[in-house]
Amino acid sequence: METNLHGKTVLITEAARNFGPETALAFAAEGANLILGTDGPEEELQSVVTQAHDRGAFAVIPVAWDVSDAAQVESIIRECSTTMGSPDVVINNASLPMSARSLEEISFEEWERKLRVEVTGTTVVCKAVLPAMIERQWGRIITYVGLPAFLGSNAPDSAAELGMVGLARGIARDYGKFNITANCIGPGGIESAEELGTLSFPPDDGDPIPRWGNQRELSFLAVCLASEDAGYVTGQCLLANGGKYFL
Repeated sequence: METNLHGKTVLITEAARNFGPETALAFAAEGANLILGTDGPEEELQSVVTQAHDRGAFAVIPVAWDVSDAAQVESIIRECSTTMGSPDVVINNASLPMSARSLEEISFEEWERKLRVEVTGTTVVCKAVLPAMIERQWGRIITYVGLPAFLGSNAPDSAAELGMVGLARGIARDYGKFNITANCIGPGGIESAEELGTLSFPPDDGDPIPRWGNQRELSFLAVCLASEDAGYVTGQCLLANGGKYFL
């Protein structure tokens, strides 16, 4: 598959955790420029930076940020853009893992922080990159969500993930005329999810594909959705869950 991603700039909002490292390496193998963000320890991100260079990334810029801070995000993206150009592709991957509890057990502070990181943070990043995408008449926005958006789970996970799906679909409708697409990838049953602090949804004998999925199967979807040939796919949520849920 010819993706035409060589030399394009790919921003991954959280590249040190969740599904970020494998996604970063997949785009590195396509010869993309990478802006790799994290809100965690920079040492974890540096390991991904090194691997991305080894895998073939054209250039890599690591950034430490809080994606819910609009002023900080805009400043960092503006600074990075002067070095390697504004992002052509955005992978929204920031998440705030939360233990499963009923709504009455969750404080308003926890609820607000969850939505601020995942929904507001995704919105902040999209608002920061859209003007340059419109000017360039090309862009790809891809957001990792998950099964709680569709199966239901604890209230914050379900609300945040379905909120990000709605955001992507709103962007898809408003900006498709500029050749900008917005889609989601919904993992479920990924082998490393539990150790990452996210809901794991283990395989079940009743699943159509009764095995764990792996992160390479997710990063493959991200690269496909970012490619030139995916320009007619927008507003969709592609579920990679072994058939646990059909959308």
